Amino acid sequence: MAAENLETSGLGICLVVEPAGKLVGVVSDGDIRRGLLQGRTLEDSVVDVMSTAFTFSRESSELSELQRITRSSLLTHLPLLSAEGLVRGLFVDKRDNVEFAKDNLVVIMAGGKGSRLRPLTDTTPKPMIPVAGKPMLQRIIEGLRFEGFRKFALSINYLGEQIESHFGDGSDFDVEISYLREEVPLGTGGALSLLESNQIRPLIVVNGDVLLSAKLVEMLNFHEESGASLTVGVKVLDTQIPYGVVEIEGHSIKGIQEKPTYRDFVNAGIYVVEPQLLGLVPKRVRFDMPELVEKVIESGDVAVAFPLHEAWLDLGRPEDLDRAQREHEGS
Repeated sequence: MAAENLETSGLGICLVVEPAGKLVGVVSDGDIRRGLLQGRTLEDSVVDVMSTAFTFSRESSELSELQRITRSSLLTHLPLLSAEGLVRGLFVDKRDNVEFAKDNLVVIMAGGKGSRLRPLTDTTPKPMIPVAGKPMLQRIIEGLRFEGFRKFALSINYLGEQIESHFGDGSDFDVEISYLREEVPLGTGGALSLLESNQIRPLIVVNGDVLLSAKLVEMLNFHEESGASLTVGVKVLDTQIPYGVVEIEGHSIKGIQEKPTYRDFVNAGIYVVEPQLLGLVPKRVRFDMPELVEKVIESGDVAVAFPLHEAWLDLGRPEDLDRAQREHEGS
């Protein structure tokens, strides 16, 4: 429920109150994602993930005092409480209501052949396959533009001229688009070697066949707060075994688990990459992002996971494409 409230309200904070209205905790997007990494589920009680050490102010506080507290504490929201701790309001520091545009470059890997989607991809590059009447790549770019991202680099190879013809320099879509032209297929990460070496901000790297409702601004903030060199978006995958699983040691049965559920985190095809990692990507040879993750771990740098609780679809299979068509109909 808290995750749903955060997504629908757009406020970035959820207040947890007792029936009488007393504030007992606050929940942020980061609290929920940390809970997922610790094995919590979205069905668990909000009490399990909420923070009880929250900053607040009195309902009678002046605007200048509220702004002082939020800006000195790097907060954007401040609960307003009565002397008894009852919620009387929520101060939202809009920072003069100026939209915050991100200077980070978004690299979208759009050069794959999409073999599993044939015959659709015989004449159309996979990222240009329509989802409810609009190319999936356009949906990705428009979603990120809405978050404030304006600079994009598209890696292209197979039928790449169709992608370049549709998007051009990006001006028709209110963004800036450049192209990383792969002479040979470079996988999900090799095109990073084609970037200019003057990158100074973390890069957002996205597979060109991924649709999601998660906010990548939140992933970028998570990355910067963690101090990591690489952040990988992961999706929680619960798999239930439809049988009783027998635990055996030698010939002896130690127990039986009836229809157990196992939890895994799968790679969602979304990354935040510090510029210095580009030196780990070999030049003009096939290289996939999981290989970069391995190199980062081997080097001793920090790689962290950003769990996604929002809708996520990898459109690599016909059944996933059909589902996306249904879910985005009319949008």
